[in-house]
Amino acid sequence: MSILFIGKRFYTNRDAYTEKFGRIYQLPYYWSKETKTDLWLVDYHSKEKIKDQHEALKITSTPIFSFIFIIHVIKTLFVDRPKTIVASGDCYIGLFSFILAKICRAKFIFDVYDKYDAFTGYKNLGFKNLFQFLLKHADTCLFASKKLQHESELLCKKSLLVPNGIDTNLFYPRNKNQSRSFLNLDQNIIYVGYFGSMEIERGIDDLISAVKLLHEENSKIYILLGGKKRDDLNLEYEFIHFLGNVPFTDVPIAMACCDLLTLPYRNSAFLDHASSCKIGEYAAMNIPIVMTNSNHVLNNYKFKDHDLNYISKNHNPNDLAKAIKIILLEKHKFNILFSTWNDISKNII
Repeated sequence: MSILFIGKRFYTNRDAYTEKFGRIYQLPYYWSKETKTDLWLVDYHSKEKIKDQHEALKITSTPIFSFIFIIHVIKTLFVDRPKTIVASGDCYIGLFSFILAKICRAKFIFDVYDKYDAFTGYKNLGFKNLFQFLLKHADTCLFASKKLQHESELLCKKSLLVPNGIDTNLFYPRNKNQSRSFLNLDQNIIYVGYFGSMEIERGIDDLISAVKLLHEENSKIYILLGGKKRDDLNLEYEFIHFLGNVPFTDVPIAMACCDLLTLPYRNSAFLDHASSCKIGEYAAMNIPIVMTNSNHVLNNYKFKDHDLNYISKNHNPNDLAKAIKIILLEKHKFNILFSTWNDISKNII
């Protein structure tokens, strides 16, 4: 069996190639240990052309509008002719991969890690519903979240739940004082951490409001923040230590600096269907977590009745501040199960 995995090079403010980030890199990497697998990254943002190999995985990255992109299409159709083509990233990569699969007479696998038709700028490209078309015509659909699978599986010939995993070579418990020394952070501050995207629906505004309340009571409580800042987000507060968009390999070090980690998500059409890597990464660090009762959290994880007392109401800074205060005091930890990319990949191959 030969597999061609086609995905976006840049997504969720990360570079799948240089950071070996997420399912677009990790699934084909581990599949390549079992069978011949190539990774083709489609680059919407830069003009960089890449040919590389990571152990058995052959990697090509091509700018979307380039001569090398056309050359790689021809090579795929007339030289490589893969038996299976997996598309991951959005509906446009899905449609492109579907067409390639038809010409190659290959199986078409549609990997749905987010609700692609909720993406900003999504267009149907002349189809009545492009997203549904791809779900119906895929030989198999892979879903990252239970809600996505539940709402879409009747359209699919076959569906499989393939959740996001974590890399335990990166995410594991670390010494807090050493981690703070590495990032030159004050050893005496109480850091409430958040790392990731900062769209309004992620609840970062609620977290800032909550910690502002707590900081007025205790001046040693700060937010330790890492990720790509959205343009209209005000971080000019004395209680916010902003690290910028931390390199992915340094994210677990930043997490280890924290007294607790937060997931202040709100409800939204997009997030309700998502499956964040962040919860598993947080859990692997073995640091107390504050989270909200967003659909994102409740759809993807099971909690004991006792745990629900520690979960904050979403879009409610006052309740979030209360939950932070309680978990800082009681050090409550949720028993969150997570899987490694290695295990997930072996199960699906």
